[in-house]
Amino acid sequence: MSTRKQLGTQIAYVMQEVIASAVLTNERIARTVGLNVVDFQTFGVLLRTGPMTPGQVAAATELPSSTTTRVLDRLEGKGMVRREADPSDRRKVWVHAVPLDDDRVNSAYAEIVGQLDQAHATFTVAELETVLRYLDTIKNVR
Repeated sequence: MSTRKQLGTQIAYVMQEVIASAVLTNERIARTVGLNVVDFQTFGVLLRTGPMTPGQVAAATELPSSTTTRVLDRLEGKGMVRREADPSDRRKVWVHAVPLDDDRVNSAYAEIVGQLDQAHATFTVAELETVLRYLDTIKNVR
């Protein structure tokens, strides 16, 4: 029987592999639309979170504000985000993601979801609930 420490070590190792695979996969998908992975992931943060100020984007991505500005400029140049002045405070700007309708990206993610569905079929609902609880618990580990 494994100990908690042994399992923790094994989980950390597998998580490194999962993260590396996800980064490389996202880099490949980002290149299909002419972006680097940081820009593409920042776009994903905006899609999942909803409108944010540039400062909130910087905080969410942990990018320096100068880098965040350049990322948002590139995304805006590709029509993937739009900046809008706050109607109640003209000094404040909100960044809105513009949903991307690109067959290459949609196809790549559909393939990933299909593979995940196949993997999920090998687990019970109770096991998947445990995995979900675990991932939700560690998602902000930095």
